[in-house]
Amino acid sequence: MYNKEGRTINIRGNIESLKNSVLEEIEKIYDIKIPGGFLITEDLASKMAVLTEKINREIAVYIDRKGNITDISVGDSSTVSLPFVEGKRSLKRLSGIRCVHTHPSGGGMVSAVDISSMIDLRLDAMIAIGVRDGEADEIYAALPQRDENGEFRESQIFGPFRKDDDEINKLMDYIYEIDKEKTDLLYENEEESERAVLVGLESTSKDKINGMSYGERSLAELEELAITAGAIVLKKILQTRPKKDPAFYVGKGKLEEIALICQALHADLLIFDDELSASQINNIESVVGIKVIDRTSLILDIFAQRARSKEGKYQVELAQLKYRISRLSGLGRQLSRLGGGIGTRGPGEKKLETDRRHIRNRIKYLNSQLEQIESRRNSLRSARSDRDVPVIALVGYTNAGKSTLMNKLCDADVFAENKLFATLDPTTRRLPLEDGKYALLIDTVGFIRKLPHHLIEAFKSTLEEAVYADLLIHVVDVSSEEVEEQVKVVDSILEDLGVLDKPVIMAFNKIDKVSSYTRPGIINKNGKCFEISAVNGDGIEELKKGIKDALPQNEVEVKLFVPYAEGWVISYLHQNGKILSEEHKEQGTEIVAKINKSKTGAIKKYFV
Repeated sequence: MYNKEGRTINIRGNIESLKNSVLEEIEKIYDIKIPGGFLITEDLASKMAVLTEKINREIAVYIDRKGNITDISVGDSSTVSLPFVEGKRSLKRLSGIRCVHTHPSGGGMVSAVDISSMIDLRLDAMIAIGVRDGEADEIYAALPQRDENGEFRESQIFGPFRKDDDEINKLMDYIYEIDKEKTDLLYENEEESERAVLVGLESTSKDKINGMSYGERSLAELEELAITAGAIVLKKILQTRPKKDPAFYVGKGKLEEIALICQALHADLLIFDDELSASQINNIESVVGIKVIDRTSLILDIFAQRARSKEGKYQVELAQLKYRISRLSGLGRQLSRLGGGIGTRGPGEKKLETDRRHIRNRIKYLNSQLEQIESRRNSLRSARSDRDVPVIALVGYTNAGKSTLMNKLCDADVFAENKLFATLDPTTRRLPLEDGKYALLIDTVGFIRKLPHHLIEAFKSTLEEAVYADLLIHVVDVSSEEVEEQVKVVDSILEDLGVLDKPVIMAFNKIDKVSSYTRPGIINKNGKCFEISAVNGDGIEELKKGIKDALPQNEVEVKLFVPYAEGWVISYLHQNGKILSEEHKEQGTEIVAKINKSKTGAIKKYFV
């Protein structure tokens, strides 16, 4: 939905007559996080009650099992619009989503319509809040029950509860219990995970590494990406053919075979190792009958999960919109769905309507916001330059150990995890140098093969940290069997960014994982190489010395004679450099000092 100013409003239902200020109040419900083990919180119930009283309409909030509010809908005084929930296709599994909605009339008892909607959508629970005088008066909860066939076609009602009643939260344990019953063994222990089949294409068998072709290595990386996104990989399929089929990617015959495999394995997601066109997605979905996404969409989904800052979220949404605007026909059945799963998540998942004009307006808005952020970033860079603080950027293939190295160098606590794209938002920490000085060390998003150009463009403002850095540290995972290929991928992207003329240190990381280490046949034309382990600290001191030596040396040693009446010069030297020696004479002080070249102009007349 969009308001009159063209701003996206993440609220469904009939909102036409509501003031923007009220809509913004309702939209703030998204910021509420439900703690683990809680069905509903007193804070959420109170806020929903106050807003329901204000608009005299039902408000429905949808919550996933991680406690995230994923959707908000507004109805009139007798009904509320329930979006389609795409959960597990089996009637013996719940969707992992629960609905909390209000009754403006004051009665909290769930209705027959509530129960019917819960069963049809396979919701975890349907919670009704009776609102009286702006307060949550009473709360009832309906939970689905299995019938004799193990399917969720019946219900049980609990309540009434007060908004501060802890007993209602005990129902969460009951939900997990009934959803884990062993009547559907295929999904045991796979709660909230989509079951995926991966498909890749091999056009050549050359460039084998340890017996694996390029296509096999790329498909293995796709498996890592899928696992990172939260999918369960059932099978990997690599089709060998001279070139991609323009209609079905792997050819219709092979696709029909894949459809049978998906059916036999009860897969609900098909992931392709290359970017697909809108027509290819349409054609493939018509044959296989399950959701289809490509490598780009999978990477965007991971980015959507990892983005934390406002800039990161804007960048993810912008990349999603640009990617999907040309694929609206192919993704039509996936857009604007609650809980749509991998490939449909993120800040932009509920903003994608079929009206291209609105999407272009949103793209324009996001670009303007990112320009403002970039302007502020440029101001910060200018301030850093004035203070002569050197900037070092960590770059490298995803999961090479950049964040772990930052923690070791800076004694920091940056989030580091053995997963692809653990870092998305750039993180900056102080790196202590000699003489009480410091540099700024910036951790950037990792690179990966087949990273689409438009994705690089969307993250240009983040990657510009590498562009403006004084020194790059290229972190290389020497434990990877594809280390040389990964270095080529990183160098190619750095070349696109125009930064390969900068000083570069190569940090051959993870030597602790290699039983018999041999330095890879990689030549660093722009600097030295160091063998390190960011985990146990091996080689870190040598790396620190290498960083100091590699930083541009802007300091000069100067000799001055400062009259006693010009005492400000000594303060200036202390502030902008370091005094090495001073000797007091009859008319003034002779000083030997180190100071940055750019700071010498103000004191040049005192040079001797």
